Amino acid sequence: MKYVVAAVTGAAMMLSAGLAVAAEVKGAITAVNAAGRTVTVNGVTYTFPANVDMAGLAAGQNVTLTFEAANNVNTVSKVAK
Repeated sequence: MKYVVAAVTGAAMMLSAGLAVAAEVKGAITAVNAAGRTVTVNGVTYTFPANVDMAGLAAGQNVTLTFEAANNVNTVSKVAK
């Protein structure tokens, strides 16, 4: 029985590794790459999908980004200036 529980727990951990996790970050933008649709905040790069507006974002601007982290990519779903 212990082996079954261990196997199920291990399988659940592996499956959840690729799932997105919603989070929020606040800080100043240190870099904007409009062509690559990314910004850097607190040393971390965040990617903007086509449906999230990047207009008006500039280095030095304080923002709050709502994002999902999945497969080593931080994808922004909302930005507040």
